[in-house]
Amino acid sequence: MTDGTSARTVREATLELFRQLGLTTMFSNPSHTEMKLFEAWPDDMRFVMGLQEASVVGMADGYAQATGQPALVLINGGPGLGNAMGGIYTAASAHTPMVILGGQQARKMLLGEPFLHARDATQLPKPYIKWAGEPARPQDVPAVIAKAYHIANQDPKGPVFVAVPEDDWVRPAGPSPVPAKTVRAATVPDQEVLALIAEELNKAERPGLVAGPTVDAQGARLDLVRLAEKLQAKVWGSPVWPRSSFPETHPLFAGVLPPIPELISAKLAEHDVVAVLGSPTFTLFTAADLFSTDAAELDQSDTPKLPEGTRFLHVTDDPEAAAWSMADAAFVCQPGAAVRGLVALAEQREPVERPPARQAVAVPEPSTPITQAYLFHVLSQELPADAVLFEELPIARADFHEQVPLGPSNGYYATASGALGFPFAGAVGYAIARPERRAVAVLGEGSAQYTLHALWTAAQQNAPVTFIIPNNAGYLSLKYYLADQEAWRAGWDLSGVDMAALARGFGCPAERIESPDGLRAALKAALTADGPMLLDVVVDDPGLFRL
Repeated sequence: MTDGTSARTVREATLELFRQLGLTTMFSNPSHTEMKLFEAWPDDMRFVMGLQEASVVGMADGYAQATGQPALVLINGGPGLGNAMGGIYTAASAHTPMVILGGQQARKMLLGEPFLHARDATQLPKPYIKWAGEPARPQDVPAVIAKAYHIANQDPKGPVFVAVPEDDWVRPAGPSPVPAKTVRAATVPDQEVLALIAEELNKAERPGLVAGPTVDAQGARLDLVRLAEKLQAKVWGSPVWPRSSFPETHPLFAGVLPPIPELISAKLAEHDVVAVLGSPTFTLFTAADLFSTDAAELDQSDTPKLPEGTRFLHVTDDPEAAAWSMADAAFVCQPGAAVRGLVALAEQREPVERPPARQAVAVPEPSTPITQAYLFHVLSQELPADAVLFEELPIARADFHEQVPLGPSNGYYATASGALGFPFAGAVGYAIARPERRAVAVLGEGSAQYTLHALWTAAQQNAPVTFIIPNNAGYLSLKYYLADQEAWRAGWDLSGVDMAALARGFGCPAERIESPDGLRAALKAALTADGPMLLDVVVDDPGLFRL
């Protein structure tokens, strides 16, 4: 145009950028401040609606982990962002790449305190955001989003946030489009570092490996299998294992480490050298002494320690995790690339006869009410070979991993932060990204409440996801923290939650199972349904949970 402005709007320029970056699926629960983006929404952009922002971010998290690329989210940047913070907290812990656009009030309204105003918009999501920005001018919106995208996608990956005023979308774009460019990691592990790690592992008499989620995220899961087999090393899943980086059916898999320092030390003390690959060293939940309900004196205990006599080597792409690592030596590089490099340097050892790394577990018997172990046992027999599991079972995780050992073709995801809600919504996002695989979400009725709204999206999208709810009518992880479990029953008792009825209310087919008689047939149907299905399985109180 002759006045120096562009005939294109910021909206049109941004949609071009989305196509250029491959951001053609948007997860959203829009409010008034985002509406001008949708006044001319194109057919080639997929819009996935969520009923609440926590579910929106959880679904985007699962989608990004399925594709390995940043997911695109649009929510209100004030109260909507507040609703989403639990999901953002988890995405940050999982290092999930995500571009979150937050709607801001129109620029001329920011002198006052209008509805849906995001005061200090870039500060609200911190510190659980990798980077946050706000365009100084409307025409800068596409360039700021491009910057955010590339930051989100660099290791360690994570969610980013851009606040966009409502009227920016319809303002003139800049005269030139944002130039297409490639930003990719070009760093490789130092060969001297790999040689040092390999030398220590090769010399070790009893080497051990800890498999962290980043190994799988960087595509090195099978390489880790080869490394373990060459070293004949036991492999442990990192504490609170949020993503499977080693098949649980492998004879060298020893189990998932509990997030308690005393128990970690007890399990890893058998090794003389342990390499921790792609995980913090370590993510902890509590310490043994904190389980006591007795009055406590002034805490003069030492900080958590790892076993003496075991040397720990830590490989991570997160400089902050390396800085606070409990290991003897930490190395900052891509764990996936490090694993691939170590395979070539590891010396082949002769396989030795040894007892199984994992003890055999008894086959549970059917009963009424059903035990959670029996539910998981039958589930393991009916699971598709390539099913992807999303799990959130605070009191049933030990039974789940014992009864449902996941093989090399299975995927596995769980919360990386301890915040509840990701697996329920994440399974829906994964199923939208990978409809050729069955996503199976296994979580308690308490955990399901945090992102329950994802059921509606699953039904609307006809997503191939099965929800299996071991319903024990309570927050039992809280119940068994108490010395007198009846004294605070109101804080853990969830009697009366009918998950099947709730699911049907959101348009998702569902069935309630109260005895073992129809369990197998119901699982078969739910795992082969054309679209989503939920099974609400009434299970017995398992008692004090195991880690």
